[in-house]
Amino acid sequence: MGRYKSLCMLAAAGLLFGIFGVSTASATLVGTMPLPPGGITLPGFTSDSPGTLLASESVPFVSTLGNDSGTLTSAVYQESGGTLDFYYQVINNLTAPNCGGTGQPGCDPIGRETNTSFTGFQTAVGFRTDGGSLGGPFVNGSVPPFGADRNSTGNVVGFDFNLTNPIQPGATSDVLVISTDATNFNLGHASVIDGGTSTVDSYEPAAVPEPGSMLLLSTGMLGMFAMRRSRR
Repeated sequence: MGRYKSLCMLAAAGLLFGIFGVSTASATLVGTMPLPPGGITLPGFTSDSPGTLLASESVPFVSTLGNDSGTLTSAVYQESGGTLDFYYQVINNLTAPNCGGTGQPGCDPIGRETNTSFTGFQTAVGFRTDGGSLGGPFVNGSVPPFGADRNSTGNVVGFDFNLTNPIQPGATSDVLVISTDATNFNLGHASVIDGGTSTVDSYEPAAVPEPGSMLLLSTGMLGMFAMRRSRR
């Protein structure tokens, strides 16, 4: 019983610390620029260590107008302090259903990429030119973002490309970075916009369990110990 009591007390204490302990997590990737809800900024250049690759995927897309196609690559990296950064890269193909083929017009350039869902999290934005050395699915791109914005609710973070330097057919964006204070992630969505819109699966930050749920769990563990003790 002594060992069981100790385990219960330690587990409950750990859960309570997780509820009431002070979090020091923050978006820390060196070179990125803070972007609060409703904000607009110039993404900062970063060559800081990306940390540990946790997940990645490359998803093909075709715009709703059929005027461009390509691949959107996304990944999640964990910094040494435990916070997560979300990476994205857009490849614009030379051909699509309605363009680029014999007798067809050229395909459209891509002017914008957006990502969800960042409500409730700190974000800082940037870009990288060293995609090929990140230890993941990225390549070295050639098109940097011109600006970044976040809607008023904080849900959507978007990257814009200069009207004079969008992602042309056959070109690849630099790696787009959203550094956050999140410590968990889920599947999410990203969109590529050129007049038409293509939305594909990517990754998004996820909240930790609700304090109320954690408190109930820890209280339940203490209750189990009390019941067992009363039966002795």
